[in-house]
Amino acid sequence: MRKSTWKRLSVSVTAVALLGGVAACGGGEKGDKAASGASAKSEKQPAGGASVEVINAAFKKTQAAKSAKFEMTMKLPGLGDQPLTLRSSGVMGWDPTVVDQRMTGLPGKDGAPAETRSITIGTATYTDVGPEGAARNDGKRWMKVDLAAMAKESGDGGKALQQLMGGGQGQSQDPAKQMALLKESPNVKLVGEETVGGKKAQHYKGTLSAEEAVKSNKSLEGLGEKDRQELLDTIKQAGITQYEMDVWVGSDDLPVKLVMNMDTAKGRMEITESLSGYGTKADVQAPPAEQTVDLLEKLKKMKESGDTPSPAS
Repeated sequence: MRKSTWKRLSVSVTAVALLGGVAACGGGEKGDKAASGASAKSEKQPAGGASVEVINAAFKKTQAAKSAKFEMTMKLPGLGDQPLTLRSSGVMGWDPTVVDQRMTGLPGKDGAPAETRSITIGTATYTDVGPEGAARNDGKRWMKVDLAAMAKESGDGGKALQQLMGGGQGQSQDPAKQMALLKESPNVKLVGEETVGGKKAQHYKGTLSAEEAVKSNKSLEGLGEKDRQELLDTIKQAGITQYEMDVWVGSDDLPVKLVMNMDTAKGRMEITESLSGYGTKADVQAPPAEQTVDLLEKLKKMKESGDTPSPAS
């Protein structure tokens, strides 16, 4: 497969991974003494003050919960020239990383289903390609995409992506990692009290530049300076300069809603996630191997044969 193809994959996945909050940050001294989010006053706080303490406390409590139910909407600037609005719901776990979700809003072209189910375990995601997709894959209905394996296949340019995808953190919109990223914002502040899902919550807001997101991401500490700069250059080439984050923290000090935005060369990407049922059992199992086709292996075979994959392949 041409390196340019892998490079495009690395750009998109890296951007989403960073936006999803793959910053693996531990709690600081402030977090150890943090006050309850429910008791925060509804006036704006100075950056680095009480707002940071509340976000730090919410991060720790979210991290300890390990799982939750979620509903998510992703507005993407486009797959090719086609803008997409994807909606998904299900259960996710972040210790270990697992997701079982139903998704709607897919293009649904060339026999691919517009609605589907996907399962994520670690860095691998299995997607139900539907009856027509299965017919193209020897009757195998599940398509496996392992982003860590794809990053490795991409060569030197995939080093940063491999680091980002370590442990599968970039594939689920892990709320603990999102909170970790938000608390690294130099300008996090309390917007005020608002109603979310019929309940009162405190709304916090912050931004991170691309440079700050890369610098604060502990998952990238194994990279050399040259690789880190290449990662940053790749992100900027995609038109991404800043990550915007909003979180609504409920009376139990857990996030009930997260909104993450970034501008790309193709337009604005918006991700909205609602969370509930923290601690829900996330018993997620991979589909049977005999019903699964590995996309990476399939693409390798197609390359060897000189074949060209179709979107529904």
